[in-house]
Amino acid sequence: MPSFRVVPAGAGQSAADPQTPQVAYFEGERELLQVATSAVGLGLDLTGQAVRIVASRQELEALAGALEAAGSRHGTPLRRFLEPITEWRLRTRTLPLDRPIVMGILNLTDDSFSGDGVGQDVAGAMDRAEALRAAGADIIDLGAESARADRPVMDERQEAELVGRVVEQLTAEGHAVSIDTYKGTVARAALQAGAEIVNDISGLTLGVAAAQEAAGAGAGYVLNYSYSVPKRRPDVPPVYVDVVSETVAWMETQLAELARTGLGRRHIAIDPGIAFGKSHDEDIQVLRRIGELRTFGQPVMLAHSRKNFIGSINRLPPAERDLETHAVSALAFAQGVRIFRVHDPEGARRALETAAAIVAGQAGDFGPDQGSWPWRAGATAAHMTQAEPDRAAPEGQRW
Repeated sequence: MPSFRVVPAGAGQSAADPQTPQVAYFEGERELLQVATSAVGLGLDLTGQAVRIVASRQELEALAGALEAAGSRHGTPLRRFLEPITEWRLRTRTLPLDRPIVMGILNLTDDSFSGDGVGQDVAGAMDRAEALRAAGADIIDLGAESARADRPVMDERQEAELVGRVVEQLTAEGHAVSIDTYKGTVARAALQAGAEIVNDISGLTLGVAAAQEAAGAGAGYVLNYSYSVPKRRPDVPPVYVDVVSETVAWMETQLAELARTGLGRRHIAIDPGIAFGKSHDEDIQVLRRIGELRTFGQPVMLAHSRKNFIGSINRLPPAERDLETHAVSALAFAQGVRIFRVHDPEGARRALETAAAIVAGQAGDFGPDQGSWPWRAGATAAHMTQAEPDRAAPEGQRW
């Protein structure tokens, strides 16, 4: 179990009532929590393994102050939840998290599970990157080795040389590049060539070399949940009691390890690792409760595009799963995810713009103005069948 976990209120509830309660779970320090909650007028539930507190955001802020004043180890985690990171810091830039960030996938392989790899064709990679950008990608996520367990590991030096050449050309064209690798040598080559982010699927299961390279370069870093080392399927299937709580606990441990590398928390995004050490049903459980990853106040990234849990739902092959991918993106945005790694940036952007307007917008954002009043005031259906409107409808009409 994690030492601290929050089940946040839904977006609709929060929009309707700013005092909608959150549910926070604390492991340990029961007596101190009893004193702190009493001091701020809160109750608590001691019947389970973890202390359960139901409180509004305002009440949790008061509790955080009481815990900090008492020297509780829970004060800092609660404060981080209440004051989440608002900009993801990369090597040379920052990305605001008040809008969706779309990461387009560029595979320098011919064995990608979704069949969209360009191989080692550098010119083809440049064309694909430009198409991704034109379609709405903010970041190009470049990978030279398939994550599939049934495909060979690429020679590290050859991989470093290849990605170094491609990243250099991509950055010369103004692309923000993420390098999809768990290898320190490859991460270093990409960062030296201008990459902004290290997207490490290993989850530190092979050590911290890639994370150290990111820390040394001041780059962004993605911590991906991984049950085992990359490209190896466990001999015995994982058994989870509560896959979401256990993922939160895993993240807590690995984030502490990352802090020891010197990587600043404003550089770190976390990814629940869809298709990494979980059944398809467990992947769906994580997506259903992905909002709980907001516990840490870190940006949350979702790499779910065309993955096989979708095939379990609709029985379609990977290349035909973009519509479902975008539905998942919109639902995840409503739970606080802000970074989306996808094959189809155009569809993702359209779905996420709509999700953002509904979930994160404010009353009045799309309100009518004087220029959007009905262009045929007083018209009736019968009248409109007999004549064309005397002027065209205004662009962006909102009535």
